[in-house]
Amino acid sequence: MKRSVIAAAFLLAAAQSRAEEEKPKATQVAVGEAPEKPKVTAVAMGELPPVAGASRYRAPASLPPVSAQLFHLKGMLEIEPLFAFSIGDPFWRTFGAGIRAEHHMDERWSLSGHLIGGFSLLAAPIQVCTDVSCGDPAGDKLRSTPGKLQLLVGAELGWAPVYGKLSLMGERTLHFDAYLSAGPELVMERIAPDAASPEATRWAPGARVSLGERLFFGDRFTVRIAASELVYSGRVRGRSEVERKLTFEGGLAWLFGR
Repeated sequence: MKRSVIAAAFLLAAAQSRAEEEKPKATQVAVGEAPEKPKVTAVAMGELPPVAGASRYRAPASLPPVSAQLFHLKGMLEIEPLFAFSIGDPFWRTFGAGIRAEHHMDERWSLSGHLIGGFSLLAAPIQVCTDVSCGDPAGDKLRSTPGKLQLLVGAELGWAPVYGKLSLMGERTLHFDAYLSAGPELVMERIAPDAASPEATRWAPGARVSLGERLFFGDRFTVRIAASELVYSGRVRGRSEVERKLTFEGGLAWLFGR
């Protein structure tokens, strides 16, 4: 009997000890010490997870800043073979080819000279009518009309206030240089004093204002396009007139120098 009582007491003590060991242990925190918070990985708004095959610039906020001017012109000589044609002519449309040489004093200012020779085609938007019918005028009947230019010689002062870049579908960057130029012009014109007289050559002073753009395709190679307004002193059948021609020109240019 005593043995059974002792065994039961021993089993009860062992069960109580095991229950105390299985209770969760409370975390002890020292006074004045905050419990440690779980760490959270912060992701900046402009940074996205990398994607295989994507650009290393993952968002607009992470794009690099605009770079400085890449192509420079200061101290360089620019040679441009050019082609030109006029539009909106009342009588004669002029086509020409020539050459321009331009010295760049700095990145914005330049001095240039050009020589353009060409020919003129009949472009009269009028008709000559008789009692019977109307038809296009013949060239000999318009020999006393202005605008039949043969040679242009001029000099210009250029100013290029805008240098910019244009991204082409994110693949290439096109660098351009917009400019404004103006200067005196000397014009050689073929015109007759009247409808019954033969044509003669006359020289007339004038001026030219141009608005153009230079597209860079390397340190030494550019493509140029421009629109020009030519104004010169004309003389039609003994009367002085101010004549105008709107021309478009373009060409490939090479840069020489440093």
